[in-house]
Amino acid sequence: MSPCADTSNVKSATRVLELLEFFAEHRIPMSTADVVNVLGYPQSSTTVLLQTLTRLRYLEYDRASRKYFPTVRVALLGSWITENIFSERSLSKLVNELMAKTSATVILGMQSDIYVQYIHVCQPKERRTQLKWYIKPGSLRPLARTGVGKAVLSRKSDAEIIYLLRRINASETRLENRVSEADILEEMDRIRDTGYALTSGNVNPLAGVIACALPFHPQQPVMALGIGAQNAELMKNKEYYLELIQEALAPFARCA
Repeated sequence: MSPCADTSNVKSATRVLELLEFFAEHRIPMSTADVVNVLGYPQSSTTVLLQTLTRLRYLEYDRASRKYFPTVRVALLGSWITENIFSERSLSKLVNELMAKTSATVILGMQSDIYVQYIHVCQPKERRTQLKWYIKPGSLRPLARTGVGKAVLSRKSDAEIIYLLRRINASETRLENRVSEADILEEMDRIRDTGYALTSGNVNPLAGVIACALPFHPQQPVMALGIGAQNAELMKNKEYYLELIQEALAPFARCA
């Protein structure tokens, strides 16, 4: 790597950290112009930086106000350092505790355009070495075909769901993976009534997920918490898993 490229990488890393510290200090949504004016970055570089962090789901972009705000994914980066001291409701701690209780894979996901992104995943050690079971944190999955994705969708209006579904189906190259509008709306009604989404064999033919959406927060994309296991294991423990998820999310509902 040339000295110039090395310097450029250091500058980019510095700007990312300065930007996050900027949000931490002000704690309000910021526009591109706000960042340019306060931090003094070039307009073009600032635009690329903000768009990249949004694509990676570290920032949420509100089209109406044209402003950015950090997502929970930023908080999860360092939550493991202070969670035992400061936060009994830490999402990272919650995910780890659920994995310890179930010996199953626990997933925290949020919407990323027409996908759901697994922003935090906790898996038993034996599954981390098995490629067919391993889920990489940051992975993207189909929004309309996964348990976590469907739980996220259930928080949206029917009109929003149909808009997203048409884009999802247009991007699907395999006809069998496309979802009908009638089927998805019927399933959304069921999820809203029962409070959970359940899928089995939809993405991984050997495994499934049960998931619940987190209480809505106006400055965060919708998130959902799920427990994944082999199909037989999931069906056997479905009620137990659901009880654990609902119990874990109860404190967040009281604070919403």
